[in-house]
Amino acid sequence: IGFCLNRLPFCCCLTRMNLYDVGEAVDKAVGMMSSLWSELEAREKQITETELRLSQIESVHEAKRKTEVKFAQQETAFNKHQHEFGKSATEQRNGDGSDSDSPLIRLNVGGTVFTTTKSTLMMSPDSFFSGMVSSGVWEPDTETGEYFIDRDPQFFKEILNYLRQGKLDGNLYGLIT
Repeated sequence: IGFCLNRLPFCCCLTRMNLYDVGEAVDKAVGMMSSLWSELEAREKQITETELRLSQIESVHEAKRKTEVKFAQQETAFNKHQHEFGKSATEQRNGDGSDSDSPLIRLNVGGTVFTTTKSTLMMSPDSFFSGMVSSGVWEPDTETGEYFIDRDPQFFKEILNYLRQGKLDGNLYGLIT
């Protein structure tokens, strides 16, 4: 017993040291778990943000695809109308249905009639006239055969000359500011 008693304080000391070490190890483990939990939450947040961005990108790609499909349909319709317009305009101008490179087109601009060719109006591919002529939507008046443009005719001659010659000349006072 004396042997045990002599060792008892040492055993208690070891036990206390071990409990202290265990407590420290538990605190360290809890700290590590807390750190891992925070890292897990941060990664979950990143995943959620990435999924949201991916969803947005997929939406953009789907909208782009739909736009491309719609554009292709409109382009097909445009080409169909362009072909039909050219044919009907030729038939109207020539009377016999024979094809001509530049059928005459009569434009009624604010009450003044101008005569030009389809090819002149198509000279500037991105212009209002090119779009209207090739769209097939712009139809001539059934009685007069004239295309009506509700604008002041004062400078229209200069616009036609620009389309014909590719340069501006003449009196443009008031047209260009």
